[in-house]
Amino acid sequence: MYKLFIVEDEHLEIEAIKLILSQHGENIEVVGEASSGLVAIEEIRRLNPDIILLDINIPEINGIDVLKMVKKEDHEKKVILITAFNEFDFAHQAIKARVDDFLLKPIRPQQLMDSINQSIASLKNNAKERFDEKMNEVIFAIIQKKYSDARAALISYLDMIYDYHTFDIMSVQAEIRHFMEELNIVTQDMCGYELNSPLCSHTNMQFVNGYKNRYDLKIEIMKTIDKVFDRMLDNKETRKNNIEDILNYIDRNCYKDISLDQVGEYANMSSYYLSKIFKKETGVNFVTYLTERKIEIAKDMLANTDVPIINIALDLSYHEPNYFSKVFKKSTGMTPTEYRKERRGIALEEEQTGNNHVSDEKYQEKQREVS
Repeated sequence: MYKLFIVEDEHLEIEAIKLILSQHGENIEVVGEASSGLVAIEEIRRLNPDIILLDINIPEINGIDVLKMVKKEDHEKKVILITAFNEFDFAHQAIKARVDDFLLKPIRPQQLMDSINQSIASLKNNAKERFDEKMNEVIFAIIQKKYSDARAALISYLDMIYDYHTFDIMSVQAEIRHFMEELNIVTQDMCGYELNSPLCSHTNMQFVNGYKNRYDLKIEIMKTIDKVFDRMLDNKETRKNNIEDILNYIDRNCYKDISLDQVGEYANMSSYYLSKIFKKETGVNFVTYLTERKIEIAKDMLANTDVPIINIALDLSYHEPNYFSKVFKKSTGMTPTEYRKERRGIALEEEQTGNNHVSDEKYQEKQREVS
């Protein structure tokens, strides 16, 4: 569904546009209207529409100046300028301000829908380019064997596609299938590994029922990425004892209560030597780095699941929940409870629209599989 905003000071024109859209605009939602330039700018910022129908001749601030402000703040918004024939000499100003299309009054239904559909096609193309760019960031991080970067890029990628498609889970599924296909090509080239993920074989209904929540989907994809890193890094004959491999090992095992000695054993070096090169290469000591990784995981769980704080602490190998809370507050300035409330406040609208969070039992099962 694409959001449309109308800027027009003639009531009959607004009603005519709404009537046309109600009859022909199946994927268009009129989210607001304004009769002056000042109100239009305020409401466009508040409602964030995708497409704006904008009359040139409006009070306070004319349509050309509104167009310039809209494009300056978000050049991807589509603006269709409405003009009377005798105002068409403004066309060169509008073109310079990057208007997307013109409509002459009186507006004809077919012309209006053609213009809107052209804008929608352009929005879809722009979105696809952004998706592909973000998807490639995930894959490139995997190619570079940077586990933490791959996880961060994946979260950003999923946020982008869920925010764009909102309730259209089928479109989310199409994007994820494309991602898995591209990842499969890369992993076969890199290490001869063919992906065998449920994401590649789920039916439409299985996907819709299983991944309404982007957190669930992230966990499932990370299980696949973990298997890829297993193939790339767990072969002792090809393993390189450089800092990237060491960081990858820590990032993939930070749920466990791993020690400097264990990491040193993995890297085939003494804990004393490892400690020195770790601080030199990362700027922090081993304990600080491990704590930072755990806090990032805790923040993700607090914001996106209903897992009790005591369970989060235990999952991250903090056997004393009070100690976990102290460590968390020292890192973030908030207790885990305060952080969860703040994040839930930001995401309140999303929760109210029915996005589900994982249950304790379901989360524990998924996390055991990841670990």
